[in-house]
Amino acid sequence: MTPAELIIAVRSSCGKVESDTELEDTDITREGNWILKIIDERIVDKKLRSFTGVANEREYSVHDNTVRVQKVFPYDSYTEDTMFSGSPYGPAISSTGVSENFLFPSLHVIERQRRIRGLPSLRYQWNHIRRKVVIDPAPTQDGDTYWYISIERVGWTLALLPVDFEDLLVTGTSWKCLGIVLLKRSDLGGIQREGGFVDYPASSLRNYITDKKDDFYDILRRKVQLYGVC
Repeated sequence: MTPAELIIAVRSSCGKVESDTELEDTDITREGNWILKIIDERIVDKKLRSFTGVANEREYSVHDNTVRVQKVFPYDSYTEDTMFSGSPYGPAISSTGVSENFLFPSLHVIERQRRIRGLPSLRYQWNHIRRKVVIDPAPTQDGDTYWYISIERVGWTLALLPVDFEDLLVTGTSWKCLGIVLLKRSDLGGIQREGGFVDYPASSLRNYITDKKDDFYDILRRKVQLYGVC
């Protein structure tokens, strides 16, 4: 989606709005970026990452993109070959990330998730503040590779936003933009028309804005259930 396409879609969704006095293109772009940030915080991806064990050390740093650790696999359970190619449970996970597997539900994805749940894992704690993972027990020697499932934000920009999420972006941006329209109309005392200002049903617009907000969060919740793991 391009900025121009977003502007056209939002103006269509907002209805009769004077572009110059009530809603500028820059308003739409700004609010669209704000809504995109909310979407990016809720829709996340899974990737397989690793860290190198140090004897008697329990706490380890994670990848810069990691926002949460879901599972840590013990060193002696799988080698690099079995993690990336096959195992007693079937193929485990992709070394390049699993966007195509985890973001789009299918019977294949469900089966793979069941297999991953069956893999033996270590006890661990995730320290969100320090962004460290603490494993138990600690390694007994240096140099062993420990794999973990990293929960990461997808980092979508407007240009990279999948088509399936464009309706969500338009709905959310329309909700925010209509709030700007309501504020300006309240300050001006009505809708500007030739010859002056015309009164308008402010309460109806407030209710419509509330409906748009509810629609956005309802759609977002369904998208998270389908595509996210939060």
